[in-house]
Amino acid sequence: MAAAAPLRPGPGPRDTPVRGVLWTDAEADHVTGLGVLRGAAELKVYAAPPVLEALAPLRAALDRYAVWHWADALTEGGFVLSGGLVVTAHPVGDRMPGCPRGTRGSAPWAIAYRVEDLATGGVLVYAPRVGVRSRSLDELLLTADCALLDGTFYAAEEMVTAVPDESGTAAGGQPGVTGEHGSLVALARHPGQGRIHSPPGGTDPLRAPVPTARRPVIVAGAGAGAEVLPDGAEFSV
Repeated sequence: MAAAAPLRPGPGPRDTPVRGVLWTDAEADHVTGLGVLRGAAELKVYAAPPVLEALAPLRAALDRYAVWHWADALTEGGFVLSGGLVVTAHPVGDRMPGCPRGTRGSAPWAIAYRVEDLATGGVLVYAPRVGVRSRSLDELLLTADCALLDGTFYAAEEMVTAVPDESGTAAGGQPGVTGEHGSLVALARHPGQGRIHSPPGGTDPLRAPVPTARRPVIVAGAGAGAEVLPDGAEFSV
């Protein structure tokens, strides 16, 4: 946020241009950063019900600085953000945070967001933490002009190789960029719609500055319109 000029704080010490936060899950490294915004007035945070419940202690701590609004992202019909963006949330994973890989619950612990600009008709799908590929995800991608998908792992076996796991899958089911169930395959099913691949995780070789490390996505994603999105990239739909 500090590196993005439109999101920099000010003019007051606790002023921020951020008006809302859309949580996709309850993973610790995804939610603890919200503490940076403590004290910001009238912030609204959207998340799935199990995430809101699991993070009740964090919510209570943040509310001591300024009262925020905590909203169910899965509310029927979606919700409208400032500026006329219509958002609907869609379950894409059921792995509980802080549990051994492969441990799953029956609740929507991870969700994707579909954002539609009523002024232009453009649709963005944001799914940075997908549990498994599914027909519902494919149907969601069909409606999008632009999609940001999970790029945490280059291959499904990546984390299994680093940390052995009985399930035989990366991080309890994240499919990876490549492979028959990878996100590139998901993008290839919907060609010519301006798809963009989300930034890879720190262990993903696509993050390396070596051109050959990026070549698999550039080549395999040519038909899907996929690319590795660099930090600081801006786009519109």
